[in-house]
Amino acid sequence: MTAHSTFSPGKPRHRTAGLLCGLLLGTACAAQTGPEAEPPRELAWSLGLRLSMNDLRQPDRLGLRPMIGLRYGRWRTGVVDGENWHRFGQVKNDNTLTYDVLGAPRWRSALSASIVNLQRDSTFDAFQSGRKTLRGRATVDYLGWSHWSVGLTVTQDLLDRGAGTAFTPSLTYRQALGEDSTILLSQSFTVSRSDAWRYAAADRPEVDLSQRSGWARSMDTSLTLRQRWKAHWSWFAQINRNEVLRAGDPTVRSGQTTWAAQAGVVYFDR
Repeated sequence: MTAHSTFSPGKPRHRTAGLLCGLLLGTACAAQTGPEAEPPRELAWSLGLRLSMNDLRQPDRLGLRPMIGLRYGRWRTGVVDGENWHRFGQVKNDNTLTYDVLGAPRWRSALSASIVNLQRDSTFDAFQSGRKTLRGRATVDYLGWSHWSVGLTVTQDLLDRGAGTAFTPSLTYRQALGEDSTILLSQSFTVSRSDAWRYAAADRPEVDLSQRSGWARSMDTSLTLRQRWKAHWSWFAQINRNEVLRAGDPTVRSGQTTWAAQAGVVYFDR
């Protein structure tokens, strides 16, 4: 028995896709209090290494992965801002293709998309076998206070193949330890529903694949230290705690807690 024989996705959720656009349009209208500087149309890049452990209870699963960042105009992937990343960069880094819709002093909004492999958890999902889909994401951040910022992230499976929908509001506190060093404490809360577990657990006979997916709730806390070492070099260290408040599928349980950690070094070309 396979996941495909016990379940088929429903109709596309167009209301969520509309919410993605409405969220960004509303933010852009509220933020247009002055002219916005156009990003320079020059290629910027970064290269680094990240040492990560997704579960501190399994120290044998320590992974070393490359970090590659590119930016041209409003398009970017990875981290590329060597001047301000240690202080104002996103708490969680990823390599999705992102378009910065708005980069006002107090408001930031972006659209991004990535290929997700529902049957694997790998850096190179797009190149490995398995059921794949395209996941879109919209983010809005407000940085109008000296130490605090708030944000909202909405993700949606654009092909409706099982990756589902997620809403994640977040609150971040930033404290500069010096001109080149910042500590960040971030708290986020996620409400999501996904059928990805059906495909990841297709070869586990003890899992009932016919169960319906529910809305899951989880809480994520992270503590990050970033240090600009030299003109082009920065390093970072992060510890993260995730707690499942309410399980949405039978492969996880409510109250389940996971600790993770990562550290790395990045070279910026500018």
